[in-house]
Amino acid sequence: MKKIIAIIMILATVFSLAACGESTYPAVESTEEEKTVMLTYKYENQTYEVRYELYRALFLNFAEEYDNGDRSFWSTADASDAIGEINERITDYCLDIFAVIHLSKKIGYDPYSKDADSRIEEYIRQSVDGNGAELEGFGGDYNAYLESLKKINMNYSVQVLLLRYSLAYDKILDHYSGTFNENNPSQIDMGALEYTEEDVREFYESDNCVRVSLVEINSQYISREKAELRRNEIAAKTTEEQALKYAVQFTAGDASDIMNGIVIGKNSLDRAYYSNVVDTAFGLAPYETSEIIDITVDGTPYYWILYKREKSEDYFDAHYDDIASVFVSESIGNIINNMKSEIKKQEITSYNLKEIDYTAIAMP
Repeated sequence: MKKIIAIIMILATVFSLAACGESTYPAVESTEEEKTVMLTYKYENQTYEVRYELYRALFLNFAEEYDNGDRSFWSTADASDAIGEINERITDYCLDIFAVIHLSKKIGYDPYSKDADSRIEEYIRQSVDGNGAELEGFGGDYNAYLESLKKINMNYSVQVLLLRYSLAYDKILDHYSGTFNENNPSQIDMGALEYTEEDVREFYESDNCVRVSLVEINSQYISREKAELRRNEIAAKTTEEQALKYAVQFTAGDASDIMNGIVIGKNSLDRAYYSNVVDTAFGLAPYETSEIIDITVDGTPYYWILYKREKSEDYFDAHYDDIASVFVSESIGNIINNMKSEIKKQEITSYNLKEIDYTAIAMP
């Protein structure tokens, strides 16, 4: 799954840089098999379909966590529970996509509009040609670009759907949290979400918020074995002060994320990308060190280590603005989750998943 995430996580920056232009590279039509509808959701006069091409992309990326590259696993008796779990994860991931797209339409942005199409076409052009910044490109070789999608189990249509999701998510964030004023960059135009300091405090003091120190290790330069050693050293320290002073020596992130810590809400991070981080953070006891978490940020792979901290009044006073920002993200996450729940109620089974030969699921 992290391979797809590595591609999508850089899109917000790329979209902000992309100027709409003429399409250079033609769309690639899906096959009839790829268009097969697996599940359908009808909600508020909108229809959302999980096609085989999306199901295949998610299954193949999730499958790596279960079969260790041995496809014969899916024909064994042990595969039944794994298939059930993967199908639940696929459904949840698809509902994330549909809820975000639906919500963006409700706030006034259509990720299927001409504006969205133009931005997506420009992103694909930059992906093929390169843009001298985030996207290295393929030297104008469109076939090589399409082959790179295939290597992460995506076809053209799945890629476009995830791009629409990324555009929609960014518009939702802007709508509720506010944006910088284009005419006065020092001024922030307030978003639709209204709240008070008491709202922020209630969130901070609740079980829906935890404080952790975040250690980032760039996995491009540090081996997992070495990262494990550092993680174990943090866990072995007898005091919080010792653990933090040791951890801050080798983090690739902001030192204040270790010394001061950060707060995380149950729904403040996009669970399509950060579910493992959130679940880990809320599963730790005070002063406990997490296992290594594989994560991709802006296209760069990291090992993250979390160290659980206590919440305090001093921290609230000193970092109110940061906590308020997480509260806004948490509120947006709750809105999206509520919509997911409503859409999920409208599921229509379109295809019998028991008929699938899971050993045969593969990219063409």
